Amino acid sequence: MSGSEATTRKVNDSRADSQTALATSQFIHRKILVRLFLGWLFLSVAVGGVVLWLEVNRIRQFVHELALRESATFSGESAHNLDKIDQGALEHLKRLAQQLVAQHFLIVELYDRTQQLKLEAVRSGREFSEQKIDQFRHKFPKEREFSHQLHFIDGDLLLVILVPLKGDQDSLTGYFEGIYQIDRETLDSIKNDLLRTLLFVTLGITFTTLLMYPIILTLNRGLIKLSGDLLKGNLELMNVLGCAIAERDSDTNSHNYRVTFYALRLGEAFGLSHEDINDLIAGAFLHDVGKIGIRDPILLKPGKLTPEEFEVMKTHVSLGVDILNKSSWLSGARDVVEFHHEKYDGSGYPHGLMGEAIPLNARIFAIVDVFDALTSKRPYKESWTAVDALAALKRDSGSHFDPQLVSVFAMIAFRLHEEMNGLEEHRMEAMLQHLIAPYFLATAIGSRCQDT
Repeated sequence: MSGSEATTRKVNDSRADSQTALATSQFIHRKILVRLFLGWLFLSVAVGGVVLWLEVNRIRQFVHELALRESATFSGESAHNLDKIDQGALEHLKRLAQQLVAQHFLIVELYDRTQQLKLEAVRSGREFSEQKIDQFRHKFPKEREFSHQLHFIDGDLLLVILVPLKGDQDSLTGYFEGIYQIDRETLDSIKNDLLRTLLFVTLGITFTTLLMYPIILTLNRGLIKLSGDLLKGNLELMNVLGCAIAERDSDTNSHNYRVTFYALRLGEAFGLSHEDINDLIAGAFLHDVGKIGIRDPILLKPGKLTPEEFEVMKTHVSLGVDILNKSSWLSGARDVVEFHHEKYDGSGYPHGLMGEAIPLNARIFAIVDVFDALTSKRPYKESWTAVDALAALKRDSGSHFDPQLVSVFAMIAFRLHEEMNGLEEHRMEAMLQHLIAPYFLATAIGSRCQDT
């Protein structure tokens, strides 16, 4: 390698490292922000709900005291006349009831001890209020209890109150029922107090959350650097293994980058989870890792292999599985490594699996691997056009390939091929590292959170 090529390589490596570090930092920042937002939302709803409940109860008690204060005119001497009411007492009670409906009560009703209606007064023009409130009417309370309910109807805050009336020696003489309307000024004051309290609570939680962000970021600065280093090391490990095989197989690193890119995009289009895409990426990088154990005369043979040689070549699958078994971190790549030579109709190897018995990641990779092989120039063939390559995939749909996956790939294949066609190898590497970093980080951080 010349000096200029070495310099270019260092620059490209530095750029790739920077992009990986940036992707790592951005991902962790987003994670922190999302979790802080969820914490803020939970606290705002939980604390706001508690405050709202307390405020509503305070308002209920406040309105109840207002209603009791005005209805107290029926206690004492006026109350005992309900049992055997005469005309004079009835007129007196009517005047008291009219005084109440002229103030804040919309309706006033008096019942005797047997719960029979003795008197009713309704504010003029508010007869409809009685009809609407009937659905909320209370059952008569026990002898020494009162009951009340707060309702917000047509913009009015109404309190339905039912109070036992006591006579001499604290004996029950009847019941007072009224619909108390909170005046507009008091209602506005209640609304403003409630909104102001909720606003202060929300602002307090918001400022606390914002103050926590730099603190958490500082505490996680070491984690960000460690995650970046781990990600870089893991990607380099996969890249080195994949490139080692490419060098032995007289191929280029570009093949690994392209098939990984195609597999990633097809997995996304098909709706794979982050964890499954993470395994698919690792499998794409390492799909032929077992070829490192195949002897050169067979691996590098320019012509067609004999049946005996082909049987030896097929052992690269089991060799690859043995290599992966030595690393728990690379175990997710096993589905692709072990099963990407299986065919949908069961005619593939090493196990002759059929249809959906073949792991999904292996079915995905089989499509992109053949597509890239067809559209790439090799010493023994010219490259096919994307149109011809896709036509070949469709012809083998249902026999070699999963037809559903071929249909999904057909919708994105031309665009993906245009993105990668003619792209320099170092640019492929940098772009791919930027794309796959969030998947490995998401899996790593998710596993760490489960462990803790």
